[in-house]
Amino acid sequence: MDGDDFAEFLYNAKKKAYSSGIAYAPGRIRGTKEFSFSEGNLKYLDIYSGSLFFLGQELLFEKEIPQWGMVYSGGLIDDNFSTKEVYDFLREALKKMPEDLPLRGNEFFSNSRFIYKNSTDGDIAQFIGYETIEHGEDIIYELHYSGGFIE
Repeated sequence: MDGDDFAEFLYNAKKKAYSSGIAYAPGRIRGTKEFSFSEGNLKYLDIYSGSLFFLGQELLFEKEIPQWGMVYSGGLIDDNFSTKEVYDFLREALKKMPEDLPLRGNEFFSNSRFIYKNSTDGDIAQFIGYETIEHGEDIIYELHYSGGFIE
């Protein structure tokens, strides 16, 4: 698969997933939620569990064979904020993901209440990253993620 085609498919799939605000379907594994998107012989799958704190995995398949994946874990670390308010802001930040590196959001996004920051080392082939949401000087949400091509 061409790297540009791969990034374009991943970008489009993620735009239709969590950041879109759609309700995920119950997962095949009890206690999980999942979203899938297919186009041609490519398929994207995001499966996660949890809410306040969550963990999950994204996989991209070509002809039903896993080619790329990302694992993530994190959540709200300050219970003075509602999950709805923080996660609505997170969805807005994730909509701003870069097209050439469609992993999470851009490096920085803010509104009048929150600041989103994302740091990624590596590229689509192999990466590790960390994102936060801040309120004032306090980190109220954090997420760690890593992944890359599967060989």
